[in-house]
Amino acid sequence: MKKILFTGLLSAFLLTGCNDDFLERFPEDKISDGNFWKTGADFKMYAAQFYPNLFDARLAWYSLDNFSDNQVPSSRNPYTWGEYPIPSSGGGWDKADWLPIRKVNYALGRIAGVPEDANLKLAHGELRFFRAFFYFDKLKKFGEVPWIEKSLDTESEALTAPRDSRETVVNNMLADLDFAIQNLPETSGEDRVTQFAALTLKGDIALYEGTFRKYHKVEGNHQDLLKKAADAYEKVINSGRFQVWSTGNPEKDYFDLFVQYELKGNPEGILVQRYITDKRMHNNVRQLGEPYTGYSKDFVESYLCTDGWPIALSPLYKGDANFADEFVNRDPRMQQSIYQTKRPYRIFDDGSITYKPMPEFQNNYCPTGYFILKGYSPYERDRLPSTSTTDDFIFRYGKLLVSYAEVKAELGECTQAVLDKTVNALRDRVRMPHLKTEVGFIDPNWPNWGMAISPLLNEIRRERRLETCAEGIRWDDLVRWKAGKLLENPKVIQGAKDPATKANRVIYPGVDARKWTDKLYLYPIPLQETALNPNLTQNPGW
Repeated sequence: MKKILFTGLLSAFLLTGCNDDFLERFPEDKISDGNFWKTGADFKMYAAQFYPNLFDARLAWYSLDNFSDNQVPSSRNPYTWGEYPIPSSGGGWDKADWLPIRKVNYALGRIAGVPEDANLKLAHGELRFFRAFFYFDKLKKFGEVPWIEKSLDTESEALTAPRDSRETVVNNMLADLDFAIQNLPETSGEDRVTQFAALTLKGDIALYEGTFRKYHKVEGNHQDLLKKAADAYEKVINSGRFQVWSTGNPEKDYFDLFVQYELKGNPEGILVQRYITDKRMHNNVRQLGEPYTGYSKDFVESYLCTDGWPIALSPLYKGDANFADEFVNRDPRMQQSIYQTKRPYRIFDDGSITYKPMPEFQNNYCPTGYFILKGYSPYERDRLPSTSTTDDFIFRYGKLLVSYAEVKAELGECTQAVLDKTVNALRDRVRMPHLKTEVGFIDPNWPNWGMAISPLLNEIRRERRLETCAEGIRWDDLVRWKAGKLLENPKVIQGAKDPATKANRVIYPGVDARKWTDKLYLYPIPLQETALNPNLTQNPGW
């Protein structure tokens, strides 16, 4: 979002005081609450401050998958290992954590009476979009939360309000997004949110909540939510504006997609985060160089062979006794997501190249031997501290396609035509065999989800896992599917075969597996908050 002016300083000034009488004392030739909110352009400028929140450049998004069965960090994740105490304060419920929602409500409360024009319509849609975006994070973390539509002060009764139901929160988020969809444009030359970004977020919220209610047996019409998700995704697909990016090279296109310096105009970018030298840069490439984590054995074994069959059934599988053999005859996304020796590891400015011998087990690089390659640029210029300008996806069409396939399967409506424009469009990029509605095999290594699901849904979930690895969404998937017990599988904390022992690398010596507890599906509310507000109930198990 190179052309957007970030107005954090302005908003910080506006939000430091809630007393309108005091603010009106400022001279009229200075920015104040009393003289700022005059035109749609004012609201548009104000809304620009929220764009950095869509993709925090300080956060290496692959690290979110350390909570899941996809990755194994060098040190045990305290939350998923049941070593997370109820915090006394903070914990995602602090004043700063609610501040973005308060800032949105602050502006929304000042729209009435301002003459409507194109800028005001755009800003109003953006603000409603952002409120839904921020509340979605609250829902995923805590479940039921108070729904707040007004900017509060120290005397507001809402400060001691109880938590609203999931249904209330979700309905309000979807209403915000319906408003945004009606008011946002189809395209934006300024890289601002569009109606298609709002449709994508609506689909993601409805899919998340619909499957959460289904698998956690929460009251509410989960089928209706799944239908809303399907409808939102269909509008994006049927617009014809997006497609799977490909240059026709199945051996490199998937890797290249995530190390591009310019995603503006990329057909897979529903909404992208753009970076520019000396303006806004990130440190993710450097962090991927020393990530203190790596893919798990369980994740690596989930890749199909090039015949479209799983390793337990395919005659093409070469086994894992030799590290390089694991990549032979496998889905090309595997060698474009996981480093192997034949690929350059570092390319220096003088043209020299270094390669990393594999398997390598180093805690500060990769404890499992399965180094995260996706999103990692080997060029030395991108490894310099906080100077990388490779762009990132906020909403990616490829992820939307696997989401749409999943929701259609959940509804019992996943036809071959649906598969061909979703999963199979992604497989075409890497020239993998198409998935059929009649899968054609029973994989003995399909996860034990805790309840029976169809072979087709099993394979769609596999496709989602592989296509979106290191994008930070696997933990959310496990939560909504109520699949936390998958973390008890010993292979989710193991690495590649260790040549010294001929056994899978043990990441945490003396620990064979972890024990899951269902309370981890939701975070606890900090003790200070329940003490200050006796109407707040604690989440189950805490």
